[in-house]
Amino acid sequence: MYARITIILLVMLLAFTSCQEKKADFFERDAREYTEKNCPQVLDEYTMLDSVVYVKEQDGAGELVQYYTLNLSVEARNELMKQLGELAEMNLTTIRNSIVLSKYKEEGVSFTYIYHDATTGEKIVEYHFTKKDYE
Repeated sequence: MYARITIILLVMLLAFTSCQEKKADFFERDAREYTEKNCPQVLDEYTMLDSVVYVKEQDGAGELVQYYTLNLSVEARNELMKQLGELAEMNLTTIRNSIVLSKYKEEGVSFTYIYHDATTGEKIVEYHFTKKDYE
């Protein structure tokens, strides 16, 4: 699942070819265009990427937010709830090790992963990582 997320972000990074516009404007536009062209996107039998949004911040580097829907049985959801710490660590490891995200990391962008339940629409978990977390 996380390898697919990295591949998605690699595709986004390859699209970052413009030197003319501000990085924040480019990150925002690119996330919007990626979402329009590729979302929703089934990543595996449980996970769908709903959208990617870049949120500008006036006093900061901004935030790349990824929204996911998880289609889990009751048993699978219960198991996931026991492993939320491990899921957080896997997301953070993906950020730390990703060459694809290097442009974002250089700018100090925060990363947020939001997971919703496909059946109820309820938020299952949200992870937010800042520069301090991934350095």
